[in-house]
Amino acid sequence: MDNFTHALVGTALAELTLPREISKGARRLFLATGVIASNLPDLDILYTGVSPPPLGYLLHHRGHTHTVVGLIAQALLIALVCFAPPLRRAIRAAGSPRFWALVAVSLAGHLVLDSWNTYGVHPFWPLDSRWYYGDAIFIFEPWLWLFLGVAAAFNARRRGFGIAISVAVFALLAALAAAGVLPLVALLALILCGAGLAWRARAVPSAARAAGALVASAVLVAGMFGLAGIARSRTRALLGPEREILEVVVNPNPGWPVCWDVIAIARDGAELVLRRGTLSLLPGLYAPARCASHRLESHGPAPEGAPLAWSGELRQPVGALRDLDRRDCRVRAWLQFGRAPFVRDGTIADLRFESGMRGNFTAMAVTGEDRGCPPALTSWARPRADVLSNP
Repeated sequence: MDNFTHALVGTALAELTLPREISKGARRLFLATGVIASNLPDLDILYTGVSPPPLGYLLHHRGHTHTVVGLIAQALLIALVCFAPPLRRAIRAAGSPRFWALVAVSLAGHLVLDSWNTYGVHPFWPLDSRWYYGDAIFIFEPWLWLFLGVAAAFNARRRGFGIAISVAVFALLAALAAAGVLPLVALLALILCGAGLAWRARAVPSAARAAGALVASAVLVAGMFGLAGIARSRTRALLGPEREILEVVVNPNPGWPVCWDVIAIARDGAELVLRRGTLSLLPGLYAPARCASHRLESHGPAPEGAPLAWSGELRQPVGALRDLDRRDCRVRAWLQFGRAPFVRDGTIADLRFESGMRGNFTAMAVTGEDRGCPPALTSWARPRADVLSNP
């Protein structure tokens, strides 16, 4: 998830763990700890340069710091920092069990939030190096900003902080609407819901606001996982039985779960076939051609009345992909990340991140020759081992 969402979750968790009677300094300590611990695993971005791009980012972001072992190491790091006498005294005065519960839940919460996306995590390394994908929440979700942001704004002790949070949430929503990512109907629904939450938040205590925001977020996420299952099953049904479907990747449009970006990964004889399109769960009311993922990704014309608008397909020989995997160490490393790999115009890239609006950050030049292994490679399980390992 985006770091703004992580910070808002950390703020809500801090409010829940605060004792009833607490000094201003101790409150600031808890809030700062919640925000820092909820974002700490993303410090892996600082060392992605240990391997050449794009491998450094693909292999090390959401890498070792996003594992249970990595979280334990980060908790020990926080403990080492908090061993300083001033912090130690402040933590003891505020309640050590509450403080360390906040650290543990905030760190674990980061991993849980990141597991909801199509990007994936591999939390159980080194016992299990496989990627796990939620495929239920876009990398940023406006409804989470709203639920958590309203609570954080009303819980801020300084009026300026509350106004700043409110402005940040509204500015993000407005920017998404201006860019065509968030439909007008979704923006209006968010504004009306935000007004209702703000009216209700005035009458409840801080802890209740934070708890309500977390519960609302949990209900939203549970519902999105249910919709993801529906989107996946409908896509499979529309594909028919002709091909061996290896996987269907689904990703909701942010703020508007009627629309889903879908990628079907199939095996057709000796070829790997990738098809991408936009699915509408309510095609009679909202055609897929109106969805942001269709309009912004240049998916082309959509058949009238159809629930799913395809943008074409990519075909590639499985043998050629295996040959690159065997001969080129860099491609072999790249395939530790690539879930929907395709080779085109001398590059290998992941279709999940192919966009008409920006470049594909996963794209890497391939030569077919072994250029030597770059430093600091990882050992994650390959998402497409079902194709690369089969005889």
